Amino acid sequence: MPELPEVETTIRYLKSKVKGKKIISIKKSPKKLRKNLNLKDLEKISQKKIMSVKRFAKYIIIRLDNNNFVIIHLGMSGRLKFYLNENYNREKHDHVILQFNKFKIVYNDPRRFGMFFRLKDSKEVKFFFNNYGTDLLINKVNLNEIYNKFIRKKISLKQALLDQSLIVGIGNIYANEALFHSKLNPLRLTYTLKKAEISKLLSSCKFVLKLSLKNGGSSINDYKSPDGTLGSFQSLFKVYQKKHVIYKKKTYKIKKIIQNGRSTFFSPALQK
Repeated sequence: MPELPEVETTIRYLKSKVKGKKIISIKKSPKKLRKNLNLKDLEKISQKKIMSVKRFAKYIIIRLDNNNFVIIHLGMSGRLKFYLNENYNREKHDHVILQFNKFKIVYNDPRRFGMFFRLKDSKEVKFFFNNYGTDLLINKVNLNEIYNKFIRKKISLKQALLDQSLIVGIGNIYANEALFHSKLNPLRLTYTLKKAEISKLLSSCKFVLKLSLKNGGSSINDYKSPDGTLGSFQSLFKVYQKKHVIYKKKTYKIKKIIQNGRSTFFSPALQK
């Protein structure tokens, strides 16, 4: 699943191509995504200029010159692809095609768990994201607020990192890596943490996200940037899908467990 760094990488590429450009037309396939465009949406988007492309959590937020917004979530296997007009040949899982003057932006999603929909104004955008937590790369981090949220919970640290009402944009891969970087055990319950430990965890989350972003995200199954470039952060994984980790010139075993249906990789000897 594309996570925050992969979405941010996609946005940074798109900004350079589409900002200030007019959408000449938009086409969609009859196959349903998790959240879809309707015929009225197509009318409101077509012939509109793109004013900004931003990210919140794992969502892409495109503001149009009529103050409507196009919201995109890549789901499990979605990606946006860039084509010059003469180079495009429609593929099986292309579900939305944005036509510009000289190029196309195509939303492709084999598993169709993604979302591509319209919100009519900034109030609808604010309401849609009302129950989401802190975006560590966008919002100013309020340690006391996050600490109070953590200690009121009685869930595992791993589960907390995946809870989008606490911290947004962190998926399974980066939760594993951030917990190792902070040397915190994924099975620890949130209310047992001290404020200093939560501060360290937040710093580790930011470190891992920024490092992944610097390396173009992680390409394990489906993810590629819009121009087809693979991410390389998977070569820097410390624990995810690993059996051993080297730390301070010593080798430690990595244990794999299942938490809430997701694979967790950690070092019991190093993470407390």
